[in-house]
Amino acid sequence: MRPEIIGYMLASVDGRIECSVLDDLIGEKDYETYQAKLNGDAWICGRRTMELHFADKEPFVAMSKNRVGKPSVHVAQKADSYAVAVDTLGKLRWKTNALEGDPLICIVSEEVSEEYLETLRKQEISYIVAGSGKIDLPQAMEGLGVHFGIRRLLLVGGGVLNGGFLEAGLLDGLGVLLAPGIDGRPGIPTLFDGISAEKKEVAPLRLKEVEALASGAVWLYYEVIR
Repeated sequence: MRPEIIGYMLASVDGRIECSVLDDLIGEKDYETYQAKLNGDAWICGRRTMELHFADKEPFVAMSKNRVGKPSVHVAQKADSYAVAVDTLGKLRWKTNALEGDPLICIVSEEVSEEYLETLRKQEISYIVAGSGKIDLPQAMEGLGVHFGIRRLLLVGGGVLNGGFLEAGLLDGLGVLLAPGIDGRPGIPTLFDGISAEKKEVAPLRLKEVEALASGAVWLYYEVIR
């Protein structure tokens, strides 16, 4: 019942994904055009990406130490499309319950505080609690399909979240908008980060689409081979 999960990222030729230095290298509408082409009914980001672009800069600090300690789901509203935030410990504070017009769903672990979930309910923000210690991605993805009817989820970063989905075997496809530039700086997030050093196998891909853009960018779409 989980959604089909498609990675979608803007990257330099050397695979780095800091959009602030890449946006000027592509056409004004390139990113939005190819995101629309993927036809997702939800998009998902990790905590750092959400904090950078959407959430308050100051983290949520619970007054009580009471953790939830069990899985649960709260559906605040149903919609045709959603924004999904992965926030293991419930640190993101929100000014609104919708991002770019899409109702927000927060995915948290059982380590989250009761106080944080109460705050989400008051703001009419949906949530899924899945996993003890860390988020159980397969369980959370099944929840998105069963409770929210999401059929195609666009995984839009960052690199650690992308790596988590890849390592969990949840990635079905990958679209990369390759900007005509080289970053080269050490420490900049890449398309896939944080995968266990013990993993020796490379995930094989099948090329399905390739297109050169007027901006000099290249659109690549791959199917993940199981």
